Amino acid sequence: MSNQKHASLLSLFILTAVLIGWTYLSGSAAAFILALISLLLLFVSPFLSKPSFGEDMKKDPAQEAELEKIRQLSAQQKESGKLLIRRDLELTRANDQLRALDQLKTDFVTIATHQLRTPLTAIRWVLSMFIRGDLGELSEEQRTFITKAYESNNRMIALLGEMMTSDQISSEKLRTPEGTSAFPAIADSIIAEIIPLADKRGVHLVFAERKENYPRVQIDPQNMRAILQNLFENSIKYTHPGGSVTLTIREQGTSLVFAVADTGIGISRDEQKNVFKRFFRAQNAIKMETDGSGLGLFIVKGVVEKFKGDIAFESTEGKGTTFRIVLPLANPGSVSISSV
Repeated sequence: MSNQKHASLLSLFILTAVLIGWTYLSGSAAAFILALISLLLLFVSPFLSKPSFGEDMKKDPAQEAELEKIRQLSAQQKESGKLLIRRDLELTRANDQLRALDQLKTDFVTIATHQLRTPLTAIRWVLSMFIRGDLGELSEEQRTFITKAYESNNRMIALLGEMMTSDQISSEKLRTPEGTSAFPAIADSIIAEIIPLADKRGVHLVFAERKENYPRVQIDPQNMRAILQNLFENSIKYTHPGGSVTLTIREQGTSLVFAVADTGIGISRDEQKNVFKRFFRAQNAIKMETDGSGLGLFIVKGVVEKFKGDIAFESTEGKGTTFRIVLPLANPGSVSISSV
């Protein structure tokens, strides 16, 4: 097509030259007019014969392929954006539903705990009256059965308390009352309360390297008692008769370190990673003691961390376990006279 255009222009140019020569030689007006027309055609012919933009621009296959890829990527991005927005809305709705379910669970546990604790406390009061003999003399057999009922009732009350505390920890609603704890008074009080359980199981309790004064720690007495009581009860429960449970307290920098060590059954290496999980109980613990909720150590860890402390343990199966708790001092560098 390009060669044809060039030939046409050349022919028109020759015709124009001939007409101009004829006009010059003959002086004819008609020849002059024809020459002008030929010149005009020669001038405008490139514009009249110029191809359209689409015809003039040859398509590049590689460029077209790249453009197609870009169009496809753009379409995919639009679809991905729509999908992400949809997924985000779905996740938001799912989170809202989970929060609502968690609140329902918390409300149920709170209501159930309060509703059950009241009659159980009344039952404990009546059973204690029987045991003390306030309602008449009991035979030895009657006293044995009522004592077992009293102990079971106490376990139920303790379990309700553990369930409520563990739920508060899980939902991050555990209260942290203002206050500090002083030692050794709190430790002495807990040991005095728990000695009957230790004596019953034939386990020796030791408060090693006891001092008369320790710095106060930044935790209220009620939560401090819950921590140590759980550790003591666990250690006594899983220590064979003739074994021992030892408490040591020492100052370390701006913290107080508590260690509760026993000579009990220990924890297998495979199960140690699960010790602080909610409701977890090791297999050897279940074999030795069927009763247990698996909430004690979960609660201890939750309370310790709530008060910006740390907890760790070392254990060898068949030899014993040592739990160490580090709690910050209320007033680093000061030592106060112990009082609960």
